[in-house]
Amino acid sequence: RAYWDEQVDEGLVRGHEMWIFPLLRRRWLFSGSENFVLYDFHAGDSVDENVFAYSNRVGEHRALVLYHNCHSTTSGWIRESVSFLATGENEGGRLDRTALADALVAPDGDDCYLAFRDQTEGLEYLRTTRELREQGLYVELKEYQFHVFMDFREISEDTDGSWLQLYKSLNGSGVAS
Repeated sequence: RAYWDEQVDEGLVRGHEMWIFPLLRRRWLFSGSENFVLYDFHAGDSVDENVFAYSNRVGEHRALVLYHNCHSTTSGWIRESVSFLATGENEGGRLDRTALADALVAPDGDDCYLAFRDQTEGLEYLRTTRELREQGLYVELKEYQFHVFMDFREISEDTDGSWLQLYKSLNGSGVAS
């Protein structure tokens, strides 16, 4: 119980209602470790150790979380995981890495896309799976900014090429759905 007459911080409560509570409703997506992957964030020629990036997956449900723990801005790419100890009978305790596209189970094809939603900003993004496989995911982060990408959906190109047109017109930016 409280020992002082402390006032409720309404801004903190609203922040939790917007960002934390929706994630807690799907905590099963974040709590397991079987498909948990931690990534390096490459900013130029070096790894930015102030950015924490990880993904997790349960069945078809996927999430990618990024947090910039610094009082500056940064930008860079997530493409490959940090080294981890491979498990399995024949692995022999060797270190391995996995690609972001493989961890997110992105299909391999020239006419495939991944659409996903940023829980923190409410925006939808569209990326080609080819881009994710070859380059990774480019992200710009302000000071102490975070993103929680969820609701990944695979999309195949239609006969009119409308997904490619949309992808080109968005040019990497998010849009309200």
